[in-house]
Amino acid sequence: FSSAERGLAVLLDVLDAVGVKGTFFVEGRTSETIDCSGLSGHCVGFHGYDHEDLSGQSTGVTYTRDEVESILRRGFDSVSDNISRPTCFRAPYMVRNGHVESFLPELGVFHDSSSYGDLGAEPFDLGNGVMEHPVPKTTDGSGRSMAAYLWPMHEGKRPPSDYVAMASRMEHGQLILATHTWHMVEWRERGMMGPDEVRRNADHVAEVLSGIL
Repeated sequence: FSSAERGLAVLLDVLDAVGVKGTFFVEGRTSETIDCSGLSGHCVGFHGYDHEDLSGQSTGVTYTRDEVESILRRGFDSVSDNISRPTCFRAPYMVRNGHVESFLPELGVFHDSSSYGDLGAEPFDLGNGVMEHPVPKTTDGSGRSMAAYLWPMHEGKRPPSDYVAMASRMEHGQLILATHTWHMVEWRERGMMGPDEVRRNADHVAEVLSGIL
């Protein structure tokens, strides 16, 4: 939680400097635990309550519709109470089950971004009035698979220019860049980043956004 809060402040500073508004998918428990007051003026979505794998793929747990409803409502209500009413949803781990999209309209949520799609993919209706906004996935100039998730850049595995080049190839569709706030200040395996590494991350995100703009 401390990394999520610190990284959120860093990311918000970058967005403010570049002049871009973001969409933040917040878990219910996170909204109860950290200071999210800086999200005022940005779009707020929710991300479950405790980052539950609603598909059961990683746990082998199959959730009933009632259980999915309980998780989503708890997350939705918590984010509503602590930040603002969510207008969109992203499933933890980018996987959902059929119960999720059937329940979102009951919460008044009609935008979802829980899937990957080809570069240039347009938003599409899941069949119940909920629009799906896929995160682009493609190949880079060397033929390696890449998605519009920035974590490889935070880990030093991709330069900012890869994401700018990806965007430059789009002729239509919707470009969604994604990251995690905690990843601005913490390595997945190496722990907390030093001040120079945090500054590098902020500079890289700014370079991506400015390059695309």
